[in-house]
Amino acid sequence: MTTTMFKWTRALSREGFMTTKFYFSDLHKSSYYVNQIVRPIYIVIISNDNDISEFSSATDTFDMSFAVWLVLFVYKGHDPDYCHNPPDNIFHLRFDSHLMVRCGTDTILREWYSIKTNQTEIRDLATLNLKKGVTKIISNSLYDRNYNLQGLTMRAVLVKTSPFVHINEAGELDGLLGRMLMEFSITLNFSFEIVSEIETYGTWNPENNTWSGAIGELYSGRGDISLSGFSMTNARLNAVDFTFPFVTSKFFLYIQEPEIFTIKWTSYFTFSRSIWITIFAVLILAWILLIFLKVKIRDDCSMGQLLSDNFLEVWGIFCQQGLKDFPERSSLRIAYFSIILLATILLATYSASLISYLTAGIHILPFNSLESFVQDNTYQLCVLRDSAEYDTFANSNGSLEKNLKKLMLDKEKLPISIPEGFVKVCNNHKLAILTSKIVKDILVRKSPCNIVSVDTGRLNAVGIILSKRNPFTHFINFHFKKFINNGMNNRIRDILSEKEYNDITKHQPVYITSKDIFLLVKGRRCRWYLDCIQSIELLEFCDVKRQNRL
Repeated sequence: MTTTMFKWTRALSREGFMTTKFYFSDLHKSSYYVNQIVRPIYIVIISNDNDISEFSSATDTFDMSFAVWLVLFVYKGHDPDYCHNPPDNIFHLRFDSHLMVRCGTDTILREWYSIKTNQTEIRDLATLNLKKGVTKIISNSLYDRNYNLQGLTMRAVLVKTSPFVHINEAGELDGLLGRMLMEFSITLNFSFEIVSEIETYGTWNPENNTWSGAIGELYSGRGDISLSGFSMTNARLNAVDFTFPFVTSKFFLYIQEPEIFTIKWTSYFTFSRSIWITIFAVLILAWILLIFLKVKIRDDCSMGQLLSDNFLEVWGIFCQQGLKDFPERSSLRIAYFSIILLATILLATYSASLISYLTAGIHILPFNSLESFVQDNTYQLCVLRDSAEYDTFANSNGSLEKNLKKLMLDKEKLPISIPEGFVKVCNNHKLAILTSKIVKDILVRKSPCNIVSVDTGRLNAVGIILSKRNPFTHFINFHFKKFINNGMNNRIRDILSEKEYNDITKHQPVYITSKDIFLLVKGRRCRWYLDCIQSIELLEFCDVKRQNRL
């Protein structure tokens, strides 16, 4: 055995591997020396039945997905044959374990893994030859070739208020994420068992050191996966595993549409300062030009009278006033005509600019970011109870987050669902709700009042969560990302859109009889007493032919 270990160490060293050796009893200690390595390689040499027992005992509490394993059975096992027919799951493997086995002098390298905790799955991985080296039998990656979970059932936790998934009347998962998960489970041959339905997503309680909501169910081990979309935060990443984010959206502050328009006295000066200076300069030049022309022909007029008369004439032209008499000299006529034309163009331009500005209906937004929201200090903040936003503001040490926490409603007054939150905003014009745009668009298609949004500049990445160190996390993440890249999520979104369109009631024209109509011609009014009017032709008949109002 000493000679064998020496040969292995020398061979690996020549390939650039740093090696060490230890007994099975020191397996847990070895992790302290390799914790800086991305993925260490463990080569296990088993020479007798006692080694099997020791290695099985050492791996009982060891994370077998921590490293890549190469197990070499250097003896020919008898009864039972642990190498070719391992009983149960003797090495405590997981689904994401990377373990290769060679039995004695066999030319086949096999892969061991486990889907169920009491069973070991074996698959031929490659062939060994002294001349050709290692030849792969299966060329796909680990997660690509593990596409069958053999009917595995995963304990699922459902958030009732999730905008991405819900249970339909048939008792099946529905919604964008629900449809994707159903197709996903059929493809990979596994199923979900909903063990609990929770109202909230979950937040961290630093006093009790516990998580609430759906995250608390997974954190305590009562569930394996939550069939909802969860925003990624640092605190949550320490408690649960996240899949690849399937939705990325911006965070917005939503408030009631302000009633005050940006129409102040200064708003009527729609031209810029340089344009107003130019207009006044033209007025002065026109005034001086007229004085210069009239001095030549009116010797009897005093300079003071010319100054006052010309000033009033120029000012009257720009105010659309007429002249008391039109001069006979061509030079004066050209000057007056030019001033009148210029005044007409300026008035038309000013009128168009002012009307466009007034009809645009630009509202005064009291803030345009989270920082200005805090500085304004006149609005209260509303977030979803036990959400990622609440957890961020409640447990963060940042100055901005602490100030936002002061403006937040009490936890008992926070809404459980987004529609409830928008109702609160509509009932209180000094309340703002913070949520992502995609959640708002899905859950609040028509708000009870007019809402305006303020971009906070923050992004929200949404993914599915699994219990911490779940053996299926990387597997689901790999296939879920592949599922999204293949465009299946777009197809499901299109199917849901078509279904939603077909579910809309298509109203038909209401055909009316003579007893439903009372036409008062003498009063020159057209009245229709109907229960329901959906016919465009009827509207045209009343409006166009009778020229009356409906």
